Amino acid sequence: MVCPVCGEPLDLEGYEAGDLLDCEACGAVLRLLSDGSLEVVKPPEGEEEPLWGLEAYGEGEEVVLRFSDGTLEEEVRAPKVELLEALRRLEEGIGEEPPEEAEDEPNLEPDYLTVHVETDQGPLALRRILFPGAPDILEFTLPSGSLYEFPFRQVLKTLRPILL
Repeated sequence: MVCPVCGEPLDLEGYEAGDLLDCEACGAVLRLLSDGSLEVVKPPEGEEEPLWGLEAYGEGEEVVLRFSDGTLEEEVRAPKVELLEALRRLEEGIGEEPPEEAEDEPNLEPDYLTVHVETDQGPLALRRILFPGAPDILEFTLPSGSLYEFPFRQVLKTLRPILL
């Protein structure tokens, strides 16, 4: 059996009809159906898990972003107006790296949109990863080189009230 989103082979040993599983390749949440096929499961609107690993608060004209992976905590300060503009561009599909056009059917490569924001410590890269049927992800690459990823819509929901 292969993932209906990305085509990666899946090991379904030990799973029964109705069980949920995650595709390790693309992150899609799948349900095994009684006929042996797989369906993509999307959480109901507004019932996404809380955003863990990213805290933010405003401090004057800046926003303070605090990233955590459970052991390491890092903080970056960025101008509110620049971060808001970067998120707007990503939401509209405008980035410094244009998405690749699908050359094969189905498109087996995710599309990336990237924007950079200057911070007090150097450039902060924001990369939106778009893959049909898979979670819409936003990666933050910090000036330190650390990488954190979150659901794109939840980042917008968390940051917009602080940035406006």
